[in-house]
Amino acid sequence: MTGTTSIILPTYNRAAFLPDAIASIRAQQHRNWELIIVDDGSTDDTATLVSSLCREFRESVRYVRQENQGAYPARNTGLRLASGEYIAFFDSDDVWLPHHLQNCVSALASNRDVDWVYGACRTVDFRTDHVIVPNTFYIDGGARPFMKLKAEVRGSLHVIADRGLVRCAILRGLYCGLQNSVVRRRVVAQRQFSVVYHNEAEDQLFAIRAALAGHRFGYLDDVHVIYRVHDANSSAPSADKALQKRLTISLELARGYEDLQSEMRLAAPEARAVRRRLNREYFWHVGYVLLWQQGRRQEALEMFRRGLRIWPWNAACWKTYLMALARARLRGELRPV
Repeated sequence: MTGTTSIILPTYNRAAFLPDAIASIRAQQHRNWELIIVDDGSTDDTATLVSSLCREFRESVRYVRQENQGAYPARNTGLRLASGEYIAFFDSDDVWLPHHLQNCVSALASNRDVDWVYGACRTVDFRTDHVIVPNTFYIDGGARPFMKLKAEVRGSLHVIADRGLVRCAILRGLYCGLQNSVVRRRVVAQRQFSVVYHNEAEDQLFAIRAALAGHRFGYLDDVHVIYRVHDANSSAPSADKALQKRLTISLELARGYEDLQSEMRLAAPEARAVRRRLNREYFWHVGYVLLWQQGRRQEALEMFRRGLRIWPWNAACWKTYLMALARARLRGELRPV
C-alpha cells in the first residue's frame, strides 16, 4: 500500500485502555492507515471489545491472536503482516494527539532522506490526569542533550546531522520511543525487534541499531503523545516487586548494551560511549540506587566492581566504591568468602 501507514498495536489484558486507544487512532487527521491489533494471549474480553469498537471501520483493521510471548514478539508479528510504506507503533495504554500521524508522515514524505520522525510525549497520571512531565524533550526548563546536536531545520522538522548522534543516543538518549515515532518501512525491513529483552530496554537499543545502520532521524518539537503512568507500567503493587522490576529492566538494558558491542560495528568513540554507559548502568543505577540504597550491600559491591572493570577511569566511582567497601567491612555487612 503506497503511502499507507501500518499501525501496530500489541495488547495484553488492556481492555480497559482500548476504547481510548481506538478513539485516538480514529481521531487522527491522517486517514490513510491500516490497524493491526496483535492480541498477545489476553484473558480478558479484548477480542469482544475489539470487534465492537472496530465494527464501523473493520475493513481497515486486522485482529490476530497469539499465545502470550511478550510485547516485542507481538510487534514482530505485526510487522510481518504490515503492508504500509510507513510504520507506527501504538502502545495500548497511551493516547495519540490528532496531529501525530499527519505531521510525522508529512515530514517523512517531504524528506526522503529521513527514515525516523518523532515528537515529544506528555507524561500524565492515569488516575488523576495530573501532568507529571509537560514535554519529555525538556527537563528543568532546559532542552535535552539530543536537541543540542547539530540539526538541519526544514520547516518544523529538525533533521539531526551530527556525527555525535550515536554517542548521544547511547549516553543521553534521543527520546524517540516507539509510541511517539513513525518510521519508514526500510528501517524494519532488514531487522526486527530482539525478543531476548522482555521490557522497554529494546526501545532504546532498536533506535541505536537504526542509527548505526545509517538511518537518519528528525524530530518535531511539540507534544504528540500522552504517556499515561499507571501501576502496570510504573510499579508493581508492592515495593519489593517494584524494586525487582526495576532491577530486571536495568540489568536487561545493560545486557543489551553488552550485546551491542558484538553485533554492531562500533567506531572508537561509540565503543567508549557503550563502556561508559555500562559503567553507569551497573555502578550507579543497579549498584548504588537499586542495591546499596536498599541495604543489599554484597550485591551492590559486586555491581560496583563490574562497573569499574568495564570503565575504570571514573574517580567518583572509585571514591564511592572504596567508601562503601570500608563501611560494609566496618559494620560487618560482608559475607565470608
